[in-house]
Amino acid sequence: MRGGKQTLVCSRTVHSSTVSKHMAREILIMLGILVFFISCKQTKSKIIVKSDTAEETVEIKEEEKSHTESTSAYDPYFENDSLISVLKSNLEKIALDSKFKVSKKPIKNRHVDDLMDTIITRTFNSTELTSYKAESEEWVNRAKIGDVDFELSDFIKIGAKEYVVEKSLAKGIHNDTLKIGNLEQTAIFSLIFESGTLKSIEYNGYMD
Repeated sequence: MRGGKQTLVCSRTVHSSTVSKHMAREILIMLGILVFFISCKQTKSKIIVKSDTAEETVEIKEEEKSHTESTSAYDPYFENDSLISVLKSNLEKIALDSKFKVSKKPIKNRHVDDLMDTIITRTFNSTELTSYKAESEEWVNRAKIGDVDFELSDFIKIGAKEYVVEKSLAKGIHNDTLKIGNLEQTAIFSLIFESGTLKSIEYNGYMD
């Protein structure tokens, strides 16, 4: 009888051990599946976040690009050193025109106290040029052109149409004014339009 009880106990123990192992295996499998799903969800979330971030970055860059292009398109200052050189040269030639009435005014040299220079003003109708004459040279440092008699170039002249100037310079004109200057901004021509026509040209040059 004792032997039978021992056999029954052993059988129950083996059965209990088998059930425990089976349950442990099922728990491990369930935990593995759960970890897998959690991992996939996290990975998916990361991908979405990265994707959203990338989209936001692209949108920001597009906005910045659009803003830059817009600012550039509406910038009233047009930098062109080679064109400025041509316009300045032509302005000096205009100053030699015999149409002008000339007046002169002595002025002290900026750097040498006992040396006198001369301010020369040339006027004709709506045009006035001011030159600075030193001991060895003379140059136009200010000008306002308002007459068709004086042309700075084939397309920069009084009466020129705005769209012609735009096409020639490949530059949009806004607010009826376009400033053309050099890199240092020491020589600037202002083109002033009215009703789509160039009405006035003003020049300001740097004086040392």
